[in-house]
Amino acid sequence: MAPPTSVSVQTGEEELKPDTRAETYSQLQIETLSGINLTAAFFFGGAASSAATGLVLSSLSWLWLITFVITLGVVLATFIVYRHFEIIGRRQRPGGSWPVASNAPQTSTVGAQVPNTTSLPAVYFTYILGSGGHTAEMIETIRQSFRGQANMHRRYIISTGDTSSLAKARLLESTIKDAYPGEDARTGTSDLFLIRRARKVHQPLYTAPFTCLISAFHAANALTRIPNLRSTKESEKEFTYPHVIVTNGPANGFIVCLVAHLLKIFYLVPENRAKMVYIETWARSKTMSLTGKLFLKTDIADVVGVQHESLAKIFKGCQYIGPVSAGFLRK
Repeated sequence: MAPPTSVSVQTGEEELKPDTRAETYSQLQIETLSGINLTAAFFFGGAASSAATGLVLSSLSWLWLITFVITLGVVLATFIVYRHFEIIGRRQRPGGSWPVASNAPQTSTVGAQVPNTTSLPAVYFTYILGSGGHTAEMIETIRQSFRGQANMHRRYIISTGDTSSLAKARLLESTIKDAYPGEDARTGTSDLFLIRRARKVHQPLYTAPFTCLISAFHAANALTRIPNLRSTKESEKEFTYPHVIVTNGPANGFIVCLVAHLLKIFYLVPENRAKMVYIETWARSKTMSLTGKLFLKTDIADVVGVQHESLAKIFKGCQYIGPVSAGFLRK
């Protein structure tokens, strides 16, 4: 197998590159379509609103100020909790175990298990590559479930500095391109988004909330950006938000899904978009990982899939989906 770094991937007519509108390795650069930096806009907008609020509240006593802050916090918390349960109450969950995936060619078993979405106006997947073994399993999951179609867009969210996941995503896209040679539209389109890692290895816990907050801003940008290759008037409406977000952890996957859920709570993303699928790593056969437990406790994921039937019997709320990512072990 050729080294991943030597692969040049073509999607349409453009090379698969990290989206330059996302974060660079040196600084946070989040822009709107008009070119205005969102970070700067939030800063100046927040400063202006804080100043105006300060002028109003300066004439009030400390008792009134404390009462106002507490009331505002209670109202906001009540609204978030209400919307959270409203969203999950409307959710339709699949029941029982799913068909077990196989490594058979797409024309046989796998093709029968993957839903036929070719008649839909758009199919927009967002895959979160979590580095190391998580990325290897995610790539295998995509490979097993892939069905070529022109109306599909794939967005890969990768942590900055994770060159291994970047290379694996490019190699996967190269494989897809080879499977549909020439100008075959069934390759669909794809792009990459770099976001700040929520927490690095050995990073002090007291700094984690700050890096998670930065990662959340990046995630919001990645979830609401229309793909460049789908930004035409005919298709941009269908590709404004992802239809399905797929993750197998670790922390970045949960942060991205939590942001997607909050966007739904505040009516910024429709409830029928950004459906979340968490797939527990194949290495977990006796207990769930911390990320898996977070998804179960918060109930923000539409599907929590496990690859060992024993886990589905132990943890309520899981669906056994078979060893969808174990194929990478044989390579």
